[in-house]
Amino acid sequence: MRYDILIRDAQILDGTGGPGYFSDAGISGGRIAAIGRRLQGEAETVVDGRGLVLCPGFIDAHSHQDTGLERNPACGNVIGQGITTFVGGMCGESPAPMTRAHLEDCIRVGGRPLDEKALQARLELKDYFAYLAQKPLGANAAFLVGHGMLRACVMGYENRRPTPEELGKMQALLAESMDAGALGLSFGLIYPPGSYAETEELIALARTAAEKGGLFTVHMRSESARLVEATAEMLRVAEESGCRCVISHHKATGGVFNWNKTAATLSLMEQAAARGCDVFCDQYPYTASSTGLSTNIPDELHALGVDALLDLLSPQKRETLRPVICGERSSRERFQYTMIGWSVSHPEYAGRMLNEIAQARGEDPFDTQCDLLIADRLSTNAIFHTQSEEDVARVMRWPRAMVGTDGVSYSDAEPAHPRTFAAFPRVLGRYVREKGVISLPEAIRKMTSLPAAVYGLAGKGLVREGMDADLVLFDPETVGDNATYTDPLQKNSGLRYVLLNGQIVLRDNRPTGAPAGRLLLQRQR
Repeated sequence: MRYDILIRDAQILDGTGGPGYFSDAGISGGRIAAIGRRLQGEAETVVDGRGLVLCPGFIDAHSHQDTGLERNPACGNVIGQGITTFVGGMCGESPAPMTRAHLEDCIRVGGRPLDEKALQARLELKDYFAYLAQKPLGANAAFLVGHGMLRACVMGYENRRPTPEELGKMQALLAESMDAGALGLSFGLIYPPGSYAETEELIALARTAAEKGGLFTVHMRSESARLVEATAEMLRVAEESGCRCVISHHKATGGVFNWNKTAATLSLMEQAAARGCDVFCDQYPYTASSTGLSTNIPDELHALGVDALLDLLSPQKRETLRPVICGERSSRERFQYTMIGWSVSHPEYAGRMLNEIAQARGEDPFDTQCDLLIADRLSTNAIFHTQSEEDVARVMRWPRAMVGTDGVSYSDAEPAHPRTFAAFPRVLGRYVREKGVISLPEAIRKMTSLPAAVYGLAGKGLVREGMDADLVLFDPETVGDNATYTDPLQKNSGLRYVLLNGQIVLRDNRPTGAPAGRLLLQRQR
């Protein structure tokens, strides 16, 4: 038999979590054609797998790569860490659908399209998928529909309960989007306008997602002081709607007072699973989170609109915001864990602590925050160092926890949180080899077959004959991350080959540039 690629003598971890075994693997026509010892036949390319682990391509269970996919279809930061498939449209945000009636509000949620052609494509998800299908994608991409986008389409940023008619419109948009190929729904309940929704609205929309064979993911209302209560709310949504639930980037943030709360939340989730609730979570392997600096501003003020909010942040009016942002703490104490991830107006601040920047500017940190938000029109990204290693390890050990980057497109931020570039190798190097938090086969399962099953990604997640040839070949002794908060662009170690749909897209940490990615739509599952 003749193969396109023949991998010899690799240790195969097939994605099930079972022990590894040594074998060859033959690739033909984008699929795994044969697995066995000493396969007979010729191949255009022969890869020496001795000393290496062969496993399924990694699946990023929580990605914001879609935020820049129009500008960065190559997805170099994805392939560079062994990810062959990512699931986007997370945290209530998605590129589509949009509506011209609330266009600026939709753009606040989903990002500004490149041009009128891209905007026209974003008005309906089916048109957006057709638009992306013409792009040379560097990775497989699957999408959810953002609840924030549904609200923006129907209600703008109005902070109120939807009317029955408005709720019906959101349900119809969700159903149409899932018919077009979306895998489900995502909630972003700390971000306006999604944060304005009451629990009953969430249940109604989750029920629509379930009826269409999908799931929902959720960035909960709180990941800090009210983490336990927020978890209980989402388990209620899952159980009353009958919809599969994925709690996004599960963690306990906000500082030492909230540490160890994951023990309680995981217990709640395990009890729900025992009752038949189909609940999972994802996490990134870092003790720092990242999101917009504007999340420090109370949700209700975002309903005023960007220009009105910028006016409130002006030097003449900002003191009215100090008590609601800083409380009884000094601004230096309030921002002691805040690092600037990136700033359009001040790229030199990337990777520096806000207090340090304020001191260099001779300012109060509160004023520095306000000035940056004004200069960036609210787009400043921040990194918050407020979590514990114990919570990261506890979540990682939970059998229903998947791995995700929560990373953005590289084109959106230079630099960014290191998770954008290195989350998956970090799990393998730091948490498997160095800390022994989980075993290597279990880590691979969490990165491959588990998200493939949760999201219904046919042909993905296992090393089996007939499956798609999305594969990673790495050195278990050296694989790991090198990216830091101050220098996130450092390449990972130990990744020898990445195959995507049967094509080599990474060789010795260098992308080949092969545009082998595909859109993964629900109707194709």
